[in-house]
Parts: sequence; C-alpha cells; structure tokens
Amino acid sequence: MTDTNQPAQPLHTARDEHRVEHRVERAYEVAARPEQVWDVIATADGISSWMVPTRLDPRVGGEVSFDLGDFQLTAVVTDYTPNVRFAYEEPWPIADQAEDIPTAMVEWFTALGVSLSDVYIDLASASPIATEFLIESVSGGSCVIRVVTSAYGSGADWENEFFTQMMDDVIPMFDNLAMRLNKAA
Repeated sequence: MTDTNQPAQPLHTARDEHRVEHRVERAYEVAARPEQVWDVIATADGISSWMVPTRLDPRVGGEVSFDLGDFQLTAVVTDYTPNVRFAYEEPWPIADQAEDIPTAMVEWFTALGVSLSDVYIDLASASPIATEFLIESVSGGSCVIRVVTSAYGSGADWENEFFTQMMDDVIPMFDNLAMRLNKAA
C-alpha cells in the first residue's frame, strides 16, 4: 500500500490566488480480479460491506448516499465505468443553514474558535469533495486500487483541520476495503 498525504497547497490562478488543494491518495494491491473489486467499490451492497450503509443509483448523474448515523451524506456519481473507474462528488458536509448543522459539528467549530459565519464565507470558494476509485489489473490475478480524495478551498485553518479529520476517519475504511478483498482471496 502506498500513501500520499499532501498538505494543502496554494494554487495561483487569476480567479483566486488563495485557493488551496486538499488531496489524499492511497493505493492498495489486492488479490482480486477487476470484476470482484468493482462489485465491492461500485455497488450499494459492496460499499455497505466495508464502509457504511449506502444507497446507490449506479449511473453518471445518479446519487450515492452514505448513512453516517445522525447524518445522511449524498453525493453525485461523476464516473461509472465498470471494472475501471467509480467517482463521485459530495458537498462539504455542512448544512445549507447554520441552524441545520448537527450539534456535534457546531461544538467542533466552537472548540476551534471559528464562527459559523466565517465557515459559510469560506465555503463560497470551496469545490465539492471528489473521490475516485481506479482499478488497474496487475499480473497474477490481482489489482491495484487507487483511491483519490481531493477538494479545493480557501485554506482556512478550520478547512484544513476538517479535511484532515475527515481523512483520518475515512482512511481506516479504505484499509478495511483492502483487507476485505485480500481475505476473500
């Protein structure tokens, strides 16, 4: 497994020279064929087996919904190329209105000393969070799965902390995906 955790990097564009990229890339070699990997990363039952309960409309433009307990996260499928690439984009998981933000998240922002009004100002320049799974066949009936999660934002301290915490929560799920596939072999 390889791991590329890149700190937020400033992007210099004419539109906004303060945008930064948040990006984490993981690669796992698994003892599975592309079809087996696809069933686990790009079907509702497959994703639910290693991540969280999931609903999926398996087509570009379809929705993928993750049940996070007290919070439902809905993303849009941006690529659905069987046995090759599954990708989706999700909004930053912060409610459209401050009064709809879960209490735990409000407490998190408060602990950081960040006002919700500042959060909403920063979110205006943030891109959706994009995640893609790429499947690459290798010799011996195995595959490499590359998982890339990235977003662009303002580079605010809360945003950097949020992306880091999100990845700290998600990386063990990706590790679980690889373990599940290797155990099945």
